[in-house]
Amino acid sequence: MRPLISFLMMLPAAAGAGEFSVSLAEAERGALEVSGDHRSASLAARAAEAGAEAAGSALYPRLALEGGLRYAAEVAEISMPAALGGARPLGDNWTYTIGPSAYWTLDGGGLRHAREAARRNAASRSASAEAARRGALLRARAAYFRLQLALEKVYLIGESLALSESQLRDTELAVRTGTRSRLDGIRARQETLDRRREMIRARSELAGALAELSLASGIEAPRSEEPPLDARLSGRDYARGALLLKAENYDDLLARLMPASEGGPGTPPSVRALEESSAAALASARLYRSEKLPRLVFSARTSLDYPNGPNLYSFVQGSAGLALNMPLFESGRLDEREKESRLTAEAASALRDEAARRSARDYYLALDEYRALLDEQAVNIEAAEEAGEAAGLAYAAYKSGGATWLEVESANLRALRARTDLASVNAGVLIKLAVLDSLK
Repeated sequence: MRPLISFLMMLPAAAGAGEFSVSLAEAERGALEVSGDHRSASLAARAAEAGAEAAGSALYPRLALEGGLRYAAEVAEISMPAALGGARPLGDNWTYTIGPSAYWTLDGGGLRHAREAARRNAASRSASAEAARRGALLRARAAYFRLQLALEKVYLIGESLALSESQLRDTELAVRTGTRSRLDGIRARQETLDRRREMIRARSELAGALAELSLASGIEAPRSEEPPLDARLSGRDYARGALLLKAENYDDLLARLMPASEGGPGTPPSVRALEESSAAALASARLYRSEKLPRLVFSARTSLDYPNGPNLYSFVQGSAGLALNMPLFESGRLDEREKESRLTAEAASALRDEAARRSARDYYLALDEYRALLDEQAVNIEAAEEAGEAAGLAYAAYKSGGATWLEVESANLRALRARTDLASVNAGVLIKLAVLDSLK
């Protein structure tokens, strides 16, 4: 075993990959940029807004430039006496007309209902885009908090490993001087090996957490030959060749997200999207009902025309018109369309009520879990302090001959677990706050 360790120590040291720091705000911005769901929902919302503007323009007069050019091979003639010049053509082979025309449609409210349906649909798409935005942020936040937890575990194990190595050196010295048994030396070495094994696993978990954050936020960390490491452990021997990671302070993140636990649940965008969808369907139902009413189209036009009957010259022509349209029989098409829209509105309304109940349930469930984590954290803080003190006292008692190495090992392990539990609950608190924020 020792020759293998000596061989590994003779290998050339890998160059350090440097430090890499990422903040929660950077992760959130990146998540919104790389999220396909968010980008698609945002573009759909913008498209629906453009459609609503287009639907509203039908309420106002429309001005168009209209024209036409026509060639006729044969031109009709009118017979006239020779004294009056003989036969005379009733026009010319070429005829044209060009000029501006204005149209204004008045109906029984159908155009207004169409605009209302388009606006409600746009509002629904906008709420869906907000839901997608919150979903992307929640995924990025959860990945970031898991990365922060993985960093804290690596750091705590690193501190415990340093303590184990220090105690191992003391114990081996005592074994050589004959004041401690070889069994104590073996047990101290086994504890150090346990910490090293845990460090390898923790660094592997940290690499996985970093990859998950990269997927959720699009942030690419530099590649390194060794698994990443908490930047606070940069001076350790095993930090060579490793990427040193930094994350935001827990207290700063807690202060930022703490307001999410106040004020009670709101109306999340997923519920608003269904509510607007229901309103859009009702507006469509009113649209189909109004199509049964008369529709008037006013028109006005001025144009330059050629020819003026048998007179071969251009002239300005003004005209105005009024057209009436009213459906009399359509085999029930409008009635069925209205019925379809109303049923669609009822279906969306039922989904909205269900989504609202689920959202309120999820909010209060997350709030209860958050409060339970706070209560647990108060216990964890006290337990971690006492476990740390107990570990120090156990080792002091061992050095004075009043305790066995098994008691020292047990106290060290309990101290590490207590601090790890503390870090785990910290991450759990932040994740619950992120969930509460997404349900506001």
